[in-house]
Amino acid sequence: MSGGSWETGEDELRALQALPAADRAIQLVQLVADWEEAWGLKDEQGWVVAKATDALPLWPHPELARACARGNWEGAEPAALSVDDLLDGLLPLLAEDGLRTAIFPTPDDPGLLLDAAELRQRLEAELELGSP
Repeated sequence: MSGGSWETGEDELRALQALPAADRAIQLVQLVADWEEAWGLKDEQGWVVAKATDALPLWPHPELARACARGNWEGAEPAALSVDDLLDGLLPLLAEDGLRTAIFPTPDDPGLLLDAAELRQRLEAELELGSP
């Protein structure tokens, strides 16, 4: 497993996946702030985007991303994004392009759709909470 992603068991991952979308979004923001990385899926064209929602899916852990790498995303691999790259690079680009983020989708749920600016605001607030 690449990056410094947290160690977790299948039971914990399944419990996170079973949460309602709004609760998964809260978990993603907290975990990304704590571990300073988020996970997306990449294929040969780059980051995968959900065509139906024009949203970039993000997860708090590579195994949660991998669970969604099927259907249109078959063959895509989890890739880490540092919190700095997310805040300073990717989210501003998404906002410019009018794309949203799909927060912590599961195989059965598209996740909570947030504008890039709102995700950035939530992450920055969570990072401030955690800073000394």
